[in-house]
Amino acid sequence: MSVLCRKEIERRLKLHLDDLESIVITPLLDEKFDHDSVDLRLGCYFRVPAVSTIECVKPYQHTVEHYPELAHKPYMRGGEISALILQPHHAVLASTLEYIKMPMDVSGQILTKSSWARIFISIASAPWIHPFYRGCLTLEVTNLGNVPVALPVGKPMAQLIFIKLEGPIKLEKDVIEGSYAGAVMPEAPIFKA
Repeated sequence: MSVLCRKEIERRLKLHLDDLESIVITPLLDEKFDHDSVDLRLGCYFRVPAVSTIECVKPYQHTVEHYPELAHKPYMRGGEISALILQPHHAVLASTLEYIKMPMDVSGQILTKSSWARIFISIASAPWIHPFYRGCLTLEVTNLGNVPVALPVGKPMAQLIFIKLEGPIKLEKDVIEGSYAGAVMPEAPIFKA
């Protein structure tokens, strides 16, 4: 396994959309690149596991369509940054502001930016992105600390690392598949029997 460097990420971003090696990240801010990763910003949509009339979530037994509940925070409100307040020891599903198109020969890994980890915010509960994924990424954001933390919409919160697959890849066309492919906001969970 090898991690794509900035130069290779930039090369793939310039490829035509139909190229099986192309990467798309939109909207992309140039200054949000590192030597081996791309910063991702917090989007406007959240799924909040609010206390409700649901007694217990039972995966594989019932479909729970409205859990967690969908919430929206505007990107900017009168020139002011919107934020979701995440209480201590609570979690929320959030979307990235960026829409991603993964190539056929690369997987991705989402990591918490270290500045967020130092105030006990974690995004590491489901960090893997498969080849050919399309959509805004869902971040499982957890406040592991003891004080509430404001999660500001539109600010960098995660890093995306691209990992080159080893071995021969025998695909002749673009394949979009997966339970959450094409998502533009955090999706409620889907459990397959």
